[in-house]
Amino acid sequence: MARRRRGIRRQETAVKVDVLADCEGTFATLREAFPAIHSDEDWWIPVNCALLRSGDATVLVDTGAGPKPRPFMPDGDAALLDELARVGVQPDEVDVVVHTHLHVDHVGWTGSFPNARYVVHEDDWAYFMSEASLAQRQHLREKVLSLERVERVTAETEIAPGIHVQPAPGHTPGHMIVRAEGLAVIGDAAAHELQIADPNLVFVNDMDADVSAATRRRLIPELAAEGAAVIAGHFPGIGRIERAGKGFRWSSTAKTASSL
Repeated sequence: MARRRRGIRRQETAVKVDVLADCEGTFATLREAFPAIHSDEDWWIPVNCALLRSGDATVLVDTGAGPKPRPFMPDGDAALLDELARVGVQPDEVDVVVHTHLHVDHVGWTGSFPNARYVVHEDDWAYFMSEASLAQRQHLREKVLSLERVERVTAETEIAPGIHVQPAPGHTPGHMIVRAEGLAVIGDAAAHELQIADPNLVFVNDMDADVSAATRRRLIPELAAEGAAVIAGHFPGIGRIERAGKGFRWSSTAKTASSL
């Protein structure tokens, strides 16, 4: 698989958005990640975060894999803070951090934003911050447990002007997506572009594969009908979901700057 160069992808909406890749590398073979795919090709992924700016609010969606040493992609360079600086944002200027979920590759720089409140779904918080979970997950003990300004949500919630979080469970119990006009940041609701064409394709890291597939079956036609710009945790850059015969496909816009 050809490797895609990391960098900032920008798209203009009513909310200004930048895609910031914290790191990239080989996660697994396709067969290991998606057992129905009989291919030993390496799955090379970016670990994306999204920066949304609306009025006076600066919102960061997910915080990447984080600095070394780390358990996820241990060899990749972590660049989130540098990428933020390149678009003119310092850590203390981030007002809100949204965690689509609390997996290790989405909380790596959590705690680095001193003025932010952190938004997470109640179901993810209840599961991952339980005593049993914390005993097994050092990254949560180090990055999340000590947070003071945590907003736990249970339903669609506006977290900044024109920016909402919506439940999209399955990958984790409280997985969320972030919506703004003409834009969707979908986290790991779909982990690979192949799941756009086949929403029932099982990803081994989905905690509830049936619920995750149901979420994709709901979201994919909705986002295609809207023509929304879509950012995913591990897709390259910004793209859209398009009709393809009786189904759908992912189409990467791969633009550094454009308008919807």
